[in-house]
Amino acid sequence: MGGILLWRGCTYPAKLTEELEALLRVLEHAKVDFDTLEDEECCGYPLILLGRRDVAKKIAEENSRKLDGYSLVVTPCPACFRMFSQFYPSLGAKTPETMHVSQFLYKLMQENKIKSSELKPVKLKVMYHDPCELGRHMGVYEEPRRVLAGIPGLSLYEQRFVREKSACCGGGSLLPVYTSSLSVMVAVRKLLEEDRIPDDLDAIVTTCPQCILNMRQGIRWIGEEKPINVRVYSLAQILDLSLRGGGC
Repeated sequence: MGGILLWRGCTYPAKLTEELEALLRVLEHAKVDFDTLEDEECCGYPLILLGRRDVAKKIAEENSRKLDGYSLVVTPCPACFRMFSQFYPSLGAKTPETMHVSQFLYKLMQENKIKSSELKPVKLKVMYHDPCELGRHMGVYEEPRRVLAGIPGLSLYEQRFVREKSACCGGGSLLPVYTSSLSVMVAVRKLLEEDRIPDDLDAIVTTCPQCILNMRQGIRWIGEEKPINVRVYSLAQILDLSLRGGGC
């Protein structure tokens, strides 16, 4: 082996297949030679949240054997990224270098594997949402914004609270499992009160599957009270849209 492994995570294959397909198209466009695992299972992060480090350790050891031989693991899930980067070493499990997909996409743009001349205008006003796991926990703030800045036609709206002060969407820490209604209420408050999204906003872009799902649910709730036409995209979806001819 010795190559790149795309670790998809649990949520994308199960609930966000269009977003995963967009990512695969971008990687294929950039001629990235990567593998996926047919027997990929959970990274174990939910067990950390539940305080079951003993069980998480067993999963980490098993996954570590699957990752052995790869030089780089790329994942679109910030929870997997944090688990591999921070918790696996603390559990005694070795992992290769790990990158979040936002970092990897920016690297591809820097290396001219995704050329600026190939990117077509995407005429949307978008807001980038910093996921808690990727931002405050892992310190990844700039790479997603630099990817967006490289896409012609995009207008980036900066909300009140960004980077380390970004408001949580309510989709993490197993909150949707314990009380889904509260989770969605957090998303509604974030959008209407913390971020104060403007009426002319076209889309929210983020880099976490839980954020995508929960903010879409929040937008549906808002739509029951007043008209709202805001979509939620993954970063790879916006990049894929630009590579496939742009639009709005």
